[in-house]
Amino acid sequence: MNGYFQLQIDEKGVSLLLCPPIGDGEKIRQAELKEYLNIIGVPYDVVALNSALCSLEEEETVLFLAPMKLSPVDEKCDIQVMADKMTAILRIFPPSAGGLATSKAHIMELINKAKIKAGIDEEAIKMAVEQRPYCTDIVVARGKLPTAGRDASIVYHFDTNNNSRPELREDGTVDFFKLNKLHQCTQGQVLAEIIPEERGENGFDVYGNVLLAREVHKMTFSHGRNLEISEDRLQLKSMVDGHASLVNGTVFVTDVYSVENVGTATGNIEYHGNVEVKGNVCENFSIKTDGNVMVSGVVEGATIEAGGDIIIARGMHGQNKGKLKAGGNVVAKFISAAEVEAEGYVEAEQILNAKVSAGTTVNADAGKGLITGGRIVAKNAVNARNVGSPMGAATIIEVGTDLSAKKRLAELQKSVGEKSKTIPQMKKVVEDTAKKLKAGVRLTPEQIKNARMLQMTLADAQAKVQEELNEIETLDKMLKVHGEARINVRGTMYQGVSVSILGTSMNIKSEYTFCTLIKKGADIASTTL
Repeated sequence: MNGYFQLQIDEKGVSLLLCPPIGDGEKIRQAELKEYLNIIGVPYDVVALNSALCSLEEEETVLFLAPMKLSPVDEKCDIQVMADKMTAILRIFPPSAGGLATSKAHIMELINKAKIKAGIDEEAIKMAVEQRPYCTDIVVARGKLPTAGRDASIVYHFDTNNNSRPELREDGTVDFFKLNKLHQCTQGQVLAEIIPEERGENGFDVYGNVLLAREVHKMTFSHGRNLEISEDRLQLKSMVDGHASLVNGTVFVTDVYSVENVGTATGNIEYHGNVEVKGNVCENFSIKTDGNVMVSGVVEGATIEAGGDIIIARGMHGQNKGKLKAGGNVVAKFISAAEVEAEGYVEAEQILNAKVSAGTTVNADAGKGLITGGRIVAKNAVNARNVGSPMGAATIIEVGTDLSAKKRLAELQKSVGEKSKTIPQMKKVVEDTAKKLKAGVRLTPEQIKNARMLQMTLADAQAKVQEELNEIETLDKMLKVHGEARINVRGTMYQGVSVSILGTSMNIKSEYTFCTLIKKGADIASTTL
């Protein structure tokens, strides 16, 4: 039971009965008591009142306030709506002797004056009238938060993991012939299912304002050829025997396009699906596909772009013009004088004078495990046996950098900048039109139509800017994180290597062996591997 106060009126004047709380009850609120006395119009000694409240422990205390005549004071009620508009609180203050008790009708009148319309708790009001818990928070109205609902989702019934690394032999070399990660499927096989969305329920606050539930997102299948969607639109089935793959959210089923060599006999190859080259890819030729590329021989000064993985069993002689670009991973015996970009990891036993960027890691820790010359950029880590050379070959290693995120951030910043120039112009035209209409200016139907279209365009542009600003914030935070960025060296890192970790750079002036380089504070530190 909470502590409470009550006025006592007799021939001597006005006194105040102070009752301490019982058990875990709340103490009398000083501010509330003073406000009550001010409203009634009873003078009081602030120091004496504060002292009485502070010394109030287990027994009641009577504090004389003033020698004045005062009519009996009725029971008083106060209604407060919380800042979030989701809760209305009733507090009842006791009457003096001879004062009137409040009624349900009076409480309802106060609720109506406060414009409370929804979530009214009749039982709580009944309890308040019957039990009269003084100086106690009684929730007489409660809003309802909207339920979240659930977005639709897609469940895939084949292995969509594109991050498995190639198998290492006992001697530390890579088994490049066990890299086929294609997922076989049969005709009629269900490859994906949609779990339908569930709509949430709207809520409301105590004023009766509707709180809209979040819009739930539906899902549809994105797929290539050789696939069909069930009548209920919830299943994706293969129409042929083939190989299933997931590339940037799109399901593909294809037979592997297989050739002996890519050269004059084939010309450049463009294909929707997986490509297998049993021999070599000759100089100046190219392969472009949205699937995986498997080359059993050598790539010489050629270009390969794949939506999935690129696997080169023997290696890449880039000749300073060859390029590899993969939406998944790149695996090769060696990479020499080439430009390589992968959304996933890059794996090679030797990387020589190459420009390599990876969305996760660059691994050169099998076989000779050598990185020398060129520039290596990885989001998470670079793993190698040896980095640089005894001759001091200029080699740059950079980790903690997400190039795709940086590129996207630049695009978004440019887009927001452009829209920020046009939005004020559109806003001014819309506002000027609104002023004309308010002033009674008659506009033609065409002018009104154009004004409405411009208003819709403005709203779309403002919404798009907000969406892009949210993405900018997310990307900015992401680019500042990557605290696990590191360089692992299982052999030797030679003098002449330049390293950068999370934006902090250092030139290697003496050899480092069997170590891990990480960013520590504002510096780069070395720890034993």
